[in-house]
This record gives sequence, structure tokens and C-alpha cells, in this order.
Amino acid sequence: MNLSSRQVALIAMLVALNVTIGGIVHVTKLPIFLDAIGTALAALLLGLWPAVIVGTLSFVVASVMINPVYIWFIGTQAVIGMYVYWVANQFLAFSSVKRVMIAGLLLGVIAGIVSAPVIVWIFKGVSGSGRDLITAVLLSTGQQIYKAVILSGAASEPIDKLLQMLAAFSILKALPKRILEQFRNPVLERNGLL
Repeated sequence: MNLSSRQVALIAMLVALNVTIGGIVHVTKLPIFLDAIGTALAALLLGLWPAVIVGTLSFVVASVMINPVYIWFIGTQAVIGMYVYWVANQFLAFSSVKRVMIAGLLLGVIAGIVSAPVIVWIFKGVSGSGRDLITAVLLSTGQQIYKAVILSGAASEPIDKLLQMLAAFSILKALPKRILEQFRNPVLERNGLL
């Protein structure tokens, strides 16, 4: 994979975007994350492996700067990058708002499933996010820990990923065409973003 200096600079900016927005959400303890908008943009602008790189680097940096918990969710970020690239490439998920919304909701389900084992086995249900409150309420009703984590993910992840996919789509739609032209690729073209 040969990356131009422009692509490397974009990767750095997208990592910073993930870490900054994710950090703000972490500090405010919202029950969402908003920490993968840059990963989604990388998948659309740069391709599969740059998206995985952005997601992975974002969580390495976030684990150092914000909370060491992030390092355990690198796999979730990698899956997000792969999923966004796949649905954009195979199903034109970014060709309309309706498709973006469907893809975002499905991504929420997938991300919740991928993250659940880490939350249960490593953190015993408490990972330090705003979602922990939902898990705690479910545990207080007698739910088993794995079921409580899955249900809290089902409550928060689809909304979170829907918002992130819509944010990525909105950013791409707002960018001037001359900027998008610098990252011209089949995914952008097939989704009508160029």
C-alpha cells in the first residue's frame, strides 16, 4: 500500500477527528461514542486498509490521551472501517440518506456484538462509557451480565453509528468537489459523491 503525502496527512487529520470528538463525548459521559467518524471517512476517501489504520491509530492515541480502555476496542474500530468500505463498495450505502441510515443502524448492531465480549470478559460490564449507566440499570433488574451488555449496546450502538454515518455522509456532501477530486476512487464515484 503506497500512500501519498496528501493521504498520510488526511489519515492524521481523521485520527485527530476521532480522538477529539470521542474525547469530548467520553468526558461528557454521553451514552454514545462518536469516535469513528474519521474511520468512516477514511473508508470512503482512502479505502479499506487506510480505514483500518485510522481506526486502529485513533484508539491507540485515545488510550494514551483519554482512557486506557480504548486499546481494547481496536478490533471494533477495524470492523467499522471494513464494514463501511464494504457497504459503500458493494451496496452503495452512501448513495442516499435512506441507505446511509440503514447502513448506520446495521453497523450499530455489528459494533455492539463485536464489543460485547470485551466489555463482559475484560471489564466485567463496566468500560467507563456513558453506556455503563444503561448496563447498570439492566443489571439491577436481574439481567445476566452478558445480556445486560448486549441490551445496552442494542440501545445505544445503533443510534451512535447512525449519527456517525450521517455525519460522515454530511461532511462528504459539504466538501467542495475540487477537494473530493483529490481523493477520486471508485467508491466515491459509485455512491455519487463525486
